[in-house]
Amino acid sequence: MKVLKSKHFYKSMIFLIYFLFFLSISFTGNFKIFVKKFYFPYIIIGILILLSLLLAEIKKLKRFKETSFFDILTFCIFLFPLILLIIVKPTTLPTYTALKRGIQTEFLTQDVLKSLQEKIEIEGKYKKLTIKQVLGLAKSKPEQIDGKDIIVEGMVYKNERKFMLVRFLITCCAADATPLGIEIEYKENGEKEEIRNDDWVKVRGKVKIENDKVKIIAEEIIKTELPSNPYLY
Repeated sequence: MKVLKSKHFYKSMIFLIYFLFFLSISFTGNFKIFVKKFYFPYIIIGILILLSLLLAEIKKLKRFKETSFFDILTFCIFLFPLILLIIVKPTTLPTYTALKRGIQTEFLTQDVLKSLQEKIEIEGKYKKLTIKQVLGLAKSKPEQIDGKDIIVEGMVYKNERKFMLVRFLITCCAADATPLGIEIEYKENGEKEEIRNDDWVKVRGKVKIENDKVKIIAEEIIKTELPSNPYLY
């Protein structure tokens, strides 16, 4: 077919494929694997721009312009990132990345105190907090968190010396993610469900601060599903 030899056909295909890709990650929520949810409106703007470019190229199909080897090469280069995404399915950052970047066990920001003014979920005697909130309070307001019963979710990192709960904090996108971690103190026993590195778990326990270091004395550790939003902001 003559249209398959048109330069505008290949340009239309590029815009169409990227339009469908960004549309799909927006509807599924998978965009949060790549960027902070704050940027979702900009993704929608990008989708609208891609749609307008696609429609403009479709109109140009009537004006036949034969494609060249350079055009086909450009087409392949533009598609390469999406092909890579299909081959290597993107997931949340693993604890291996946290070790490479260095796990931070201290954190201080005014956002923590602001977030605590919002409604906090309660399960029995436990308050559900994030690692960011626990570390922030332990640094700025230790009297408000020391000895409190809490629930915290995160990824498991274990070695022979310690067990840590890890979660990534991003300010823009996954590329700048900072790993935050809290040491978990618990007793091993044969009845406990086996927990491996990178498993997502929910820890119920009591906060303990000693020598400016915070840890959680775990009463219960159970496996949980990957949250819909795995990152902290």
